[in-house]
Amino acid sequence: MTTLMAIGGAVDDEESILFKEFIQRAGGVKARIVVLPQASVVKETGKGYCEVFKKLGVKSKPISLEFRERKEADKKKHLEALRNATGIFITGGTQMRITSIIGGTDFEQELLAVFQRGAVVAGTSAGTAVMSKVMLAYGKGGATPRERIAQFSPGLGFTDRIIFDQHFRQRDRLGRLAYAISMHPGRYGVGVDENTCAIVEDDNHITVLGKSAITIVDGKEMISTNVADVEGSRPIAVSGLKIHVLTEGCSFDMKSRRATIPGIKLR
Repeated sequence: MTTLMAIGGAVDDEESILFKEFIQRAGGVKARIVVLPQASVVKETGKGYCEVFKKLGVKSKPISLEFRERKEADKKKHLEALRNATGIFITGGTQMRITSIIGGTDFEQELLAVFQRGAVVAGTSAGTAVMSKVMLAYGKGGATPRERIAQFSPGLGFTDRIIFDQHFRQRDRLGRLAYAISMHPGRYGVGVDENTCAIVEDDNHITVLGKSAITIVDGKEMISTNVADVEGSRPIAVSGLKIHVLTEGCSFDMKSRRATIPGIKLR
């Protein structure tokens, strides 16, 4: 089984249900966790996450791979750390830093291989955006899709079925995700709110964990759009997008394209 844990950012460390879930899926107290802090320019970012995971009961010392230059990516010790990992955690920051440092390296190939072998890959903020094969690299907020509201680049490609966005409702990013799916209607757009996680299993089944919601934009039934013709950052028109807003306990089947929302127990 493959498992992605896409976190929207701003995790509440004091109520770390998302981190606990990551640890449990990575092996519990025996989890071997590797932190990738390349997106961040804050020196202590990786160390800080390692301390959080240790406090939550991980017995094997979590490792933060602190390199920030491409020439250091393929060092033997870095590749070995990946091969031994049961959980990979990708921090927030700027997602282009991740792809520019490790894209096209042996490190990237080993990262994808360990994921396919069953290591859980979690990311927050930029660490979520970079999971997609088509990555939202930059963009602006706003509820209305506009020409050039977002820019795309290749991500790490753990999934080629989803385009992730993060800090979703907090930064009003529905417009740019709708724009993304108007351009890529064969993919799902998954916008993840802060302190919330979309758990993707086998690139097919999504469940929601956390305090807020995820928004899924499905372009399969898109009827028409003028996205190819609009210029000058003007609004685009699009008809037929289907939107699901799902909260904790809800799920979504990417094959049937249907959501499941649990019923409320009456008192």
